[in-house]
Amino acid sequence: MPRRSSFPNKPATIDVQGVLGTFRAPQANLTVEYVLTYSPLDGGETANGQLLELLVPVREAFDLDDLDFDQLLQRDLDDFRVSEEMVPYLLGKTSSDPRFFPPIVAVIVPMTGKGMAELYPPCNEDYEDDQGVQLKVFKYGDVFSVKRERQEKQEEQEEEQDAERLAQSPVDLCIHPKKAKLVVVDGQHRAMAMLATYRSALNGWNGNPFRHFYQEVTPDISELHEIHLPVCIAYFPELTNNSELIEGHQVPTERHLTIACRKLFLDVNRNARHPSQARQILLDDTDLIACFTRHLFNIVKNNTEPSALRLYHTEYDNPRDRTSIFRPFALTDVYTIYSTIRSVLLLDDERVRQPMASPSSGRHPQNNFRLQRELDLENMLTEADKERLGIEIVDIKQNDYPQKAEGRLRKCFEATWGQVVVTSLEKLYPFSAHIEAVETVLKEHDPYTGVNHIAYTALVEGQGLRYTLHQQQQRNKELRQDGEESEAEKAWRGLQRMEEDFEKCRAKLYLKLSCDPTDEQIKTVNRIFECFRSSAFQNGLFMAFACLKARMGIGGQQEFSLEVDKWITHINEKFENTEGIRTVLFDYSEPKSLRYIYKPSGGLIPSDWIFFRYLMFELLSVETGEESSISNPAKLGWREKLYTTLYNRKKKELRFTDEEANSHDHLDRMSFRDIVDAFKSSLDIDEEEIKSDLSDRRESARPPISEIEDEEVVADL
Repeated sequence: MPRRSSFPNKPATIDVQGVLGTFRAPQANLTVEYVLTYSPLDGGETANGQLLELLVPVREAFDLDDLDFDQLLQRDLDDFRVSEEMVPYLLGKTSSDPRFFPPIVAVIVPMTGKGMAELYPPCNEDYEDDQGVQLKVFKYGDVFSVKRERQEKQEEQEEEQDAERLAQSPVDLCIHPKKAKLVVVDGQHRAMAMLATYRSALNGWNGNPFRHFYQEVTPDISELHEIHLPVCIAYFPELTNNSELIEGHQVPTERHLTIACRKLFLDVNRNARHPSQARQILLDDTDLIACFTRHLFNIVKNNTEPSALRLYHTEYDNPRDRTSIFRPFALTDVYTIYSTIRSVLLLDDERVRQPMASPSSGRHPQNNFRLQRELDLENMLTEADKERLGIEIVDIKQNDYPQKAEGRLRKCFEATWGQVVVTSLEKLYPFSAHIEAVETVLKEHDPYTGVNHIAYTALVEGQGLRYTLHQQQQRNKELRQDGEESEAEKAWRGLQRMEEDFEKCRAKLYLKLSCDPTDEQIKTVNRIFECFRSSAFQNGLFMAFACLKARMGIGGQQEFSLEVDKWITHINEKFENTEGIRTVLFDYSEPKSLRYIYKPSGGLIPSDWIFFRYLMFELLSVETGEESSISNPAKLGWREKLYTTLYNRKKKELRFTDEEANSHDHLDRMSFRDIVDAFKSSLDIDEEEIKSDLSDRRESARPPISEIEDEEVVADL
């Protein structure tokens, strides 16, 4: 295929070889033609070698003072992200894993002295003979042309197969750089990473004002010859100023290039859905905590033991960000696991050791020392490991760690906190009841055939299928009038039956009932499990374990695992033997519950974990023995601090005296003291503690020692 310019009198053209295609959807008023090609990052001497000279982001293509970008496609570029993340990724500096950028999309834009032209020049068709090969040439004035081999019998079939003519052979695209630009409409950040690397390697910024963001980018040109940027170059063949189109008529605005480019830009970006927060975590190769989160889900996936936590007990692909868990079978989700691991490994020691400290309201620090200690790297990484991997423990940080050590670090995490998290999610009383209920219902509804198989798959095998089925049946139901139910509607009803049976079974197991639960009991348990499945509760649980580990000076991982088993057994005994803990303690609608005082609205945010950590200490408290001085909230003064804080906050909210508050509807005719006394009675605390615990000091005007607040602080990822 020839690679000569279509403009013999203007040799300064850029020739690109690729494959031509067409895209015209039914009912569309314009056709998009495109050339799939590539550009070598080192320039090179190939036909495509100069393509990067033409490729520009929107901000470099036009002078914003001369063009109304409300009519076009402006989008800012994050140069910091490009220079700090994408260029190192492209050059393989973060790891030796394969690297690839998907194709960017650029539009051929004709340029005039005043900026962008609204139409291409008229298209003229011609023929060329190149060493016996017949070529057909589509010339768009002196802006660009497309050449391809002429097919046999083409003349007779030209009109009938006009669309098919575009994809029958390789083509040459010839562009005049003084007459046109290739404006990137999708993948601007990927394109900028390539352009910055290319320009820095060849010292080709030429006074570009954005060069200052890329001063640290210093690639070696010899290392770039095997990097080829995939490019899809698009144009609109019908948007030309042919005389027969415009003679005596004004060209309709919708047939202008600015409008066409803008719509293409918006459509491409609208249809390319931004990855959910869960997917961003699971796909992040630069964050060690994200790596551990992904590995924990791998542990769960491969777990085949009876009563084990399985993948369908989790929500690993919620398409929505930071919402409550959608799937009833799920106990936890990606964000909860990520935030839990991050807290136990990175939160500063003072917040870990002092249970009454306020929750963190910002980004967690790197806290490399705690990370290394909690992973027990001194003992888990042998000298042979360090020598083989060529690493030092001090080099291991959350966002900066040797990629070649990732596998060994995953093993360290699995042997330490990874196993603790999985074991706790399997064995803690509420979680074990949930898992048993799921397995019971799945067995009861077996075998799964027909539409029930779709329901089973949506619940157990496909995370996204449940969302799809839900949306599909809703739409079918809206469109259906008196006809028969669709398969999606039948499958959804089958799925709902399974979920209803699950909720009934879970309530029966959790409440330790000998008969089927009432509707009210099912609602109560569902409400309580909103708490157990929250990030606040699960983070609080594991931060309680982290606190006890630090205060008791537990070192080795085996010792820690044994202690966690003891703590879970102790908590489970409280759930099994004390009805008030099952039905009152975690129910925000129950006036006798301390949680009612803490947040009667019921809505939980991640920073509420500090409150649930305190409740874990109440469940773990002992009256005698050495552990009493370590974990007993009453003897350590934590209980009085908490009550004083909650009382002062409630009094400030109500602005009433104790006597007036007793009859206030917000406290449901119960005083703060009554609720506290009922709470302590449910924990079997002796009468002396009940009488003395809430002292007159609660009336003091001094600021509360505790900082457990009802603040709407969302921990930042």
